[in-house]
Amino acid sequence: MFASIKKFGNRIAIEDENLGTFSYKNLCDLSNKIKKKILQKNICLLVCDNNLESIIGYIAFMNTSNTVTILIDQSFKNNFINKIISTYKPKYILAPKNMSFKNCFLEHKIKSYNLYKSNFKVETYIEYINYLMLPTSGTTQSPKFVRLSKNNLIKNSKNIIETLNIKKNHTTITTMPMGYSYGLSIINTHLLSGSKIILNSKSIFEKEFWKKIINKNISSFGGVPEFYDYLKKIKFEKQNLSTIKYISQAGGKLEASTTRYLAKICKTKRIKMFKMYGQTEASPRISILHYNSFFKKKESVGKPLKGTSIKLLDKEGKIIRKKNTIGQILFHGDNVCLGYANNIADLSKRDVNKKNILTGDLAYRDKDNFYYIVGRIKRIIKLFGIRMDMDDIENFMKKNKIICKCYSLGNKLVLKIENLKLEEKSRDILSEYLGINKNYIIAELNETKSLKKMKLDK
Repeated sequence: MFASIKKFGNRIAIEDENLGTFSYKNLCDLSNKIKKKILQKNICLLVCDNNLESIIGYIAFMNTSNTVTILIDQSFKNNFINKIISTYKPKYILAPKNMSFKNCFLEHKIKSYNLYKSNFKVETYIEYINYLMLPTSGTTQSPKFVRLSKNNLIKNSKNIIETLNIKKNHTTITTMPMGYSYGLSIINTHLLSGSKIILNSKSIFEKEFWKKIINKNISSFGGVPEFYDYLKKIKFEKQNLSTIKYISQAGGKLEASTTRYLAKICKTKRIKMFKMYGQTEASPRISILHYNSFFKKKESVGKPLKGTSIKLLDKEGKIIRKKNTIGQILFHGDNVCLGYANNIADLSKRDVNKKNILTGDLAYRDKDNFYYIVGRIKRIIKLFGIRMDMDDIENFMKKNKIICKCYSLGNKLVLKIENLKLEEKSRDILSEYLGINKNYIIAELNETKSLKKMKLDK
């Protein structure tokens, strides 16, 4: 996938705040050292962070023929990572030095990362059209992955590059984990464009982040809805944004007030705003609201990417042709994933989706053919760009002896609990489990359950 980036030669590709700047030539040379250690027809696992080592390892794995790469974020718990290893039996693991793995031996060192080689013997037949595996959920940490082909990723990346008009002289900064599809998509598109990526560990609450925006001549950045909620709280409009050409948003629905706030700033500061809708299963973008339409269609997720299509289906699975009528989104495109993998045996499968996927999202189309998301048919929400299954959360809490019902309210997760004395405990447990700020979790009394209990007590 990244074989072509060597043409960018001495152009700066990456700036790591700890290690300095690296050209495209540097990236190719360093990744080739890892690539030479990897035997073809194997499974590789990358435990990634927003750092140089992860970028180099990612390029190496993706440029190795007949290899399946599993990508997971370093924030995932060790027991989950070990679960993935035992399930998929990767031959090579690239991970931070402070991590150790059973039945693995050191093969190569690169800065703060180690490349390990395992003694797993895989007897399962593998179809190497399965190119990249990304996790489907941030809540259950189950071994279920989305199976993506090289063609899926290239098609979607090129589409985004064209739509956002990403140029070689652009510079972006990381604001999301590489281990999730949106953050990874930004890295893919900018590497394939020959532009520069500033690898960043600072939060938007730190002055150093905003100094980087100006000092590093940042052209763009992206974020999930909660990211933009935070920008609103810190008075985004007061920051020096003179270098910013555009900003992008995906990973869930923006609150109406935040959308209006961003629209006002973008108009005043002459910043282009792109709202995007997608899923990991779409590699990951499905539609984009172009900046030219943003001010007129602020609540919309735009139109499908070039060469793709959206159809809305009713409850009987029939195509809805009337405007302003709600139905489930059926997406068609070359970027639709091959299918899912729950275990290593599923890597013997090829393309089961045939370029079509039911997203589970409910939407309607207006008279100008712009789409608007209104909800989901399943109990799944997105917070911080991470997919969360309400049933799984309820089961997890039950294991912790807290009975609750979950639902979403705007950009927050609401727990209906039976005992208000467990309010803080439930928020703390869930905050740690999900890895999200507890301010986005509301715990309140489930009055229906409490009333029933009172009647029983009487």
